Amino acid sequence: MSHGLLEILRYFLLGLLWLFFLYAARVAFVEVRRAKLEADVAGKGAPPTATTVSDKKVDLHLKILEPAGKKGMVFPLGEEITIGRAAGCAILLNDDSFASSVHARIYQANGEFWIEDLGSRNGTFVNSLRLEETTRLRRGDSVRVGSTVMEVSR
Repeated sequence: MSHGLLEILRYFLLGLLWLFFLYAARVAFVEVRRAKLEADVAGKGAPPTATTVSDKKVDLHLKILEPAGKKGMVFPLGEEITIGRAAGCAILLNDDSFASSVHARIYQANGEFWIEDLGSRNGTFVNSLRLEETTRLRRGDSVRVGSTVMEVSR
């Protein structure tokens, strides 16, 4: 082999090694974050069924539209809920292989509900748009976590 080709292969191998280390660091970061969130979820218990904003009662729910086996199930939104396959999640999707252990979080701030993806591999979608940042939820919004589709309703 020529000296130039060996140099190219050496840099290629070095690049692959860096990609491996970056991937390993990302996986470790995501798993530590998930473990912390699972511990927080397990310690909080069940979320409240309704939230109060300035003497006005706001009852929002997530209604499952897909898959057919869970269609019609309704989950009330509280101060904070998590969605995923982990046992401590308020919305448990244990049969959805495309959902992460702790996939997404919905919380209330200033009388509005917000959703954020928690580093899931397959992403969280609101109205067919992949979440890149925390997004406000409104009545009628469609939320997809893994292969489960839900609708925000009153």
